[in-house]
Amino acid sequence: MWQVLWASENLERPLPRLLGPGTRTRPWGVAEKQRMYDGPSITSYHPPGVLDYPGKWLVTAGGSAANEVFLFFDRIEIGRFHEQRQLPGVLLVRDPTVSSRHCVVTQEPDGRCFVRDMSRNGTRIDGRRLTPNLKTELEVGQVLSVGRALQLRLDGTPPEEARFGDVETDTHGLGGTTLVTVLVGDIRNYTSLVQLVGAAELQESVNRVFRRLEDEVQRLGGTIKEFQGDAVFAFWERSPEGCHASDACRAALELERFVDKLAADPAVWSVGGFPLRMDFALATGMVTISGYGNDGALGLSMVGEPVVLAFRIEKVADASTGPIIVCPSTRALADGDFAFKDLGQHEVKGFDEAQNLYSLVGEE
Repeated sequence: MWQVLWASENLERPLPRLLGPGTRTRPWGVAEKQRMYDGPSITSYHPPGVLDYPGKWLVTAGGSAANEVFLFFDRIEIGRFHEQRQLPGVLLVRDPTVSSRHCVVTQEPDGRCFVRDMSRNGTRIDGRRLTPNLKTELEVGQVLSVGRALQLRLDGTPPEEARFGDVETDTHGLGGTTLVTVLVGDIRNYTSLVQLVGAAELQESVNRVFRRLEDEVQRLGGTIKEFQGDAVFAFWERSPEGCHASDACRAALELERFVDKLAADPAVWSVGGFPLRMDFALATGMVTISGYGNDGALGLSMVGEPVVLAFRIEKVADASTGPIIVCPSTRALADGDFAFKDLGQHEVKGFDEAQNLYSLVGEE
């Protein structure tokens, strides 16, 4: 039996039409302000009053306590339980890996919903980690993962039965580490361009390119770590759909083609006479990921060998190697799905042993 939490005294429309047949409804009262149960403990939820928005529901899924439904309208915030934070529209969880203000789901007047991650340990949609403080669309049917085990699926109609698949729920990785494939890409001959064109004019074009690259990386299932000067830093984690190394290789090939399109668009790249070219590198390995910032996450911190390796081997790329350089681990995981060119042994600064590098040629 579903348990629906809502503010009944504010509803102006008939309950059966809003919640659907067979749904159990309960008015909100003092006794309802704190509910405890075993499992990933959603401790309390104070629903907001009804607004001129279509109702949306977050429904517990997967390993979460089953049959819990949380109605919201313009927004719902999720955070770690605190007595003083029992406010309307705030879903509180007893989980030390959940930040005090972990994430917020907002609904636009047109019915589209977006998630903004504000946590240190991360938030996922269908297993993909979100970039902190970047609004990411949450579509009906997708699963939002928070903390160790809480999964919430977005429903646009009152749910009648649980229909959940298995998704990655741990948002911070076992032991603080997780396996990723890092992608680094930077603009070729950027220093020369600064001297020839001027920093201010060049940066306007670079900003337009990076805004579009950010959207494209997310479309391809990756997470933007940050932009550093003329470089983009993104990563792919394990996913239910396939190998993250293969996902990253496929994304690198698509990003290469995408950059060519941007270069041909004067509304994006307006540096006349100086073509836009980018080189990329992929490296796979174990890293630690966490949010940083004093009051909520301002960004992601990532530490690990593949981060250093990706930034180092990207410098190997030139006209003779091709624009996408791949480390041995990435090549081993993605081999069979893609064609690689062996570039031989290369000394890499900071690494004791030479690295056998490869150029990503294309899909097989």
